[in-house]
Amino acid sequence: MLDLLSQMKIVELMLKFLRGDLRRITPYPFEPQKPKSIVRSGSGDLPRSTPENEGIPSDYIRRFFEDLDRCEDIRVHSVLLMRHGKVIAEGSFQPYSSAYPHMMFSLSKSITGMAVGMLVRDGLLSLDEKIVDIFSDKGVLLRSPKVNSITVLHLLNMTSGIKFNEVGSMVEKDWVKAYLSSDCSYEPGTEFSYNSMNSYLLSAIVCKKTGMGLKDYLTPRLFEPLGIQNVIWETCPMKIEKGGWGLYLHTADMAKLGQLYLQGGRWTVNGKVQQLVPENWVQESTKIQTPTHDSDHADGYGYQLWNFGAKSAYQYNGVFGQYVIVLPERDMVIAITSGSQNLFSDCSSDIVEQYFGDGAPAFSDQPLPNDIKALRSLRNRLEHLYAIPETAPKPQPQPGMLEQFFGRIWKREKTEELSPIAKALNGQKFRLEPGFGNLMPLILQGVTNNFSSGITEVGFSFEPGSCKITFRDSDNENTVVAGLDGVPRLGCVSFNGDEYAVGATARLTADEDDRPVLKLFVSFIETPSTRTMKFIFYRGRLLVRFGEQPSVDAASKMLFKLVGGNGNTMEKMLIDTISQQRLADRMDSIVLPRVRGTAVTDESRENKENKENKPKKETT
Repeated sequence: MLDLLSQMKIVELMLKFLRGDLRRITPYPFEPQKPKSIVRSGSGDLPRSTPENEGIPSDYIRRFFEDLDRCEDIRVHSVLLMRHGKVIAEGSFQPYSSAYPHMMFSLSKSITGMAVGMLVRDGLLSLDEKIVDIFSDKGVLLRSPKVNSITVLHLLNMTSGIKFNEVGSMVEKDWVKAYLSSDCSYEPGTEFSYNSMNSYLLSAIVCKKTGMGLKDYLTPRLFEPLGIQNVIWETCPMKIEKGGWGLYLHTADMAKLGQLYLQGGRWTVNGKVQQLVPENWVQESTKIQTPTHDSDHADGYGYQLWNFGAKSAYQYNGVFGQYVIVLPERDMVIAITSGSQNLFSDCSSDIVEQYFGDGAPAFSDQPLPNDIKALRSLRNRLEHLYAIPETAPKPQPQPGMLEQFFGRIWKREKTEELSPIAKALNGQKFRLEPGFGNLMPLILQGVTNNFSSGITEVGFSFEPGSCKITFRDSDNENTVVAGLDGVPRLGCVSFNGDEYAVGATARLTADEDDRPVLKLFVSFIETPSTRTMKFIFYRGRLLVRFGEQPSVDAASKMLFKLVGGNGNTMEKMLIDTISQQRLADRMDSIVLPRVRGTAVTDESRENKENKENKPKKETT
């Protein structure tokens, strides 16, 4: 089999994962790609309005947000609603904020598809071109006849049938060559099979045809006219944008890209209407080009985007709940970022369909009477949205006028003190036993190929209303400040050169055995991931239980589906063997680790430093 070598590498990758050898899981070294994000405020230059002015009651929008908030299967991070080209509501679930860009995952594919449409418009590419002709310089001598027949169209509508997938990209450095060296599960063009490597190859085609990367090509043609700045798009080991994933966008930028398609690819730039994406490309892209039947997403696929369960509607879709939903019949665009437990379709899209789909009430095309009370209630709800309900601040009764007056006087004299538990833990440090527990969520490590060793030391300090926790491993040292008062504290952490914004909250309590317990939630607010840690203190010892949201269980199922679901007998046999014998227990020790630690006293710290500084004995 032409891709036998790649299959053997994937088997080795899976065995490394089960051994916990995460630092060397890929054959190519990690290179930092994630700079510190530039923060911006609000929805940028998008025009704003009220729901009533655009024909929808504010109370209706408030109930929509409340239903999203109540859905336990998802953890929504941000939502932006547009109607008639104007923002009518925007909310972020703290500590997440629309001021930061968010990982798009497979939603990136739809933007890659826009670039392909521009190449076709300019005569640089045709959909019937064969990929082996475009990459004839790759020198793959023995190719499957099926691979020889794959065209650009097959990449766009996900009918290439190629076996080389996202897992394979983790074990190969040259993804284009590995793609061409692979085989197909069926004759290209005959069946639908969702595969991000098709989108990557489209990105590589843009690079090949234009001599520039996808981001550089799109910047003057798409991003700058839309006012989308400081775009981050991760690249493969060969420095080509990943195409199918790796893009970061602000919620407002997502909405702009949806509004662009709603307007037929047109956008007003400096007072003039410009055709950024060809109108015929928008029309073809949003048609159902391929029935998907058994897909987890939707029942039809166009060119790098999905249909949606409403008349003429379609969506840009990314794993863990990243959506741009375009509803032409409603003249609406809805952008959502999430950390959903479900991989693709979740109840957030169901709620969108319920409120804005074909069965929803008709909206007026004319402005409704102003409803100041309902609008105020909506805005109050949007200001009190929390991604971590467990640590949300408790509602406080509003004081009367006399209480407010005297409260200001007492506040000057009153000094807050630490709780007895916080006083007992303040300044303590613990050295942890070897383990897999890390501050960075495992899903995020896997997506970025940025693996770190387990935490070796953790220290605690407290102030009224907050705590500061310092984590050390063999490569990184990070300090996280967490709000104990329900108010998230924002900060930044760094792993092997990549920088991530975080927002953290915590709860300090005691368990049934009267042991101090600190539960920490660290949200990586540019990603779907939140790291959870439960610290249990007892007799100079520490037990740390690690978890994360979304759970690794869902991502692991996706991983094993990718490995075992593309017709590779060797990989299926490996998964069957592992799952029967030891998969469950071993997976738990890696994805849900428990690590114990011992308090670091001044004496033990001095002994360690003396041991590290002691000169080595010379030998002859």
